[in-house]
Amino acid sequence: MANYIVLGTWNTKHEELDFICKEIRRRSHEPIPLDLSTKKKTGTRNLAIRQSISMAKASLKEMAKKKHISGVISVGGGTNLFMATQLMEDIPLFVPKIIVSTMIVNSIHNFRPYKDILYFQSPCDFGIINPLTKSLLTNCVTILTSIDEGLPSFDKPFIAITGFGITDGCFEAVKNFWHKRDFHLIPFHSIGENTMAMAELIQMGLFRGILDLTLHDVMDHVAGGAYGKIDQYRLYAYLSQDLPAVIAPGGLDTIAFPDGHPSLSLFKKRKTYHHDFRWGIKANKEEIIGAAKWIGNILKETNPKKSIFLIPLRGWSYPGELGKEFYDPELIRQFTKWIKKFFREDAVIEVNLSVNDPQFGRIACEHLSHLMKSQ
Repeated sequence: MANYIVLGTWNTKHEELDFICKEIRRRSHEPIPLDLSTKKKTGTRNLAIRQSISMAKASLKEMAKKKHISGVISVGGGTNLFMATQLMEDIPLFVPKIIVSTMIVNSIHNFRPYKDILYFQSPCDFGIINPLTKSLLTNCVTILTSIDEGLPSFDKPFIAITGFGITDGCFEAVKNFWHKRDFHLIPFHSIGENTMAMAELIQMGLFRGILDLTLHDVMDHVAGGAYGKIDQYRLYAYLSQDLPAVIAPGGLDTIAFPDGHPSLSLFKKRKTYHHDFRWGIKANKEEIIGAAKWIGNILKETNPKKSIFLIPLRGWSYPGELGKEFYDPELIRQFTKWIKKFFREDAVIEVNLSVNDPQFGRIACEHLSHLMKSQ
């Protein structure tokens, strides 16, 4: 029998929440109600919501001490979506989390998107139980109770690698290198959603080494691109532990936006690269130095001994390779100069290859293997 937290505002959505509890019991599991109602709270509505979240977080912490929590489910409108997400973001990855709401599409961008929450957009509103909502909630409970909870068991150690569509040329060589040495290679897309999840998994002790060869999300974060929803934890997670790591500025020459993004008009005079439905904008000197300082300050604070920085001199992306539209040796020189201001000079190594060259991937792997052996 498993224990599932049922989150919601019982004063307005009790019919749906009671139905969820009934469905969980019908599957021989125990529902644990956690009421998010704000009706009895004092002050403004916003203050009442904040108080409800704070009280629920404390209750959730106490519940976890007494019982093993196998998953969480919540149902409601926009307010409940906000409160439930705030609570579920504190729950570790790979613990099943489901939120059913009428406001998913309009609100999802406001949350930490790297958390593994399943969001279901409801085709109708809640407050009156009916055959449509019964069917939807039954399916959601079925999914919740059928998901294996917790990290999967693994038979080999893990290596993390970051990549992006324009920096994946070395992936096959890297995969072959670690496969021969009996390691699992776990790829992470260098956009905020994926790299922040990588940071949390690093903190959970999942990896023996890190190949952070694509820092594109850092550039988007610094320059206001579409895929930079990160914070310092993105790098701090492994640098603060001094986990063996090889870092490279893959994709750092590019700011990315999807078609139709309002910010695209701000870059009309820049060189561009049309990837698919997304556009790459060439980063300028100021942005490159800004990214170097952002990375450098974390390196300076953590002062890792088992990390090195590889600088590929022949390009940091497909459009940034020698002879192509984004190639700019002056930007590479500026970035290298600034990184050396923050990091040990002997740990910044220039390589006369493109980040997409399979040989660059093999060199990065050799360095990481050496760093891991010196632990």
